[in-house]
Amino acid sequence: MPDDEMVDLVDAHDRVVGSATIRRCLEGSLLHRAVAVLVTRSDGRFVLQRRSLRDMWQPGLLTISSTGHVRQGEGYEAAAKRELKEELGLEGRLAPVRKYMMPALSYNGLTEHEWVSLFTCRTDSPCTIDPAELDGVREVTEGELRNLLEGGPVTPDAKVILTDFLKRKS
Repeated sequence: MPDDEMVDLVDAHDRVVGSATIRRCLEGSLLHRAVAVLVTRSDGRFVLQRRSLRDMWQPGLLTISSTGHVRQGEGYEAAAKRELKEELGLEGRLAPVRKYMMPALSYNGLTEHEWVSLFTCRTDSPCTIDPAELDGVREVTEGELRNLLEGGPVTPDAKVILTDFLKRKS
């Protein structure tokens, strides 16, 4: 993720109040926007991504299929489509699920504080990963996902969002 990428700063009601670089957001715990796309397969499996070991945020952990920041002036759905294509080489119809105001989460001296809009995308197309963005993907059943959420190597934000997603799905 480029440190100098500009994003909109938002308030507790998700209204734009300014702009900053991603690096500044992470260093100052500034509230900004992000997206997550959960890819589902027709057989009920979920695609998870393994974050790059070179990433400054939660390297090597599993997370939602595709994630990323909403760029300055960009909408949630446009950002979700862009991230899905960049990270997994996938395109498809996105279905909005829910928007989450995440608690501030800290790692290695940085703090993410985000509104995250979750989408799903149902596709059986193969993933073509960008090795600069992530280290790989893993397809899991719902049972395997539930086990991972109870103590597996999953990012804290993904645990919050996916636990809520599975609860709403039931």
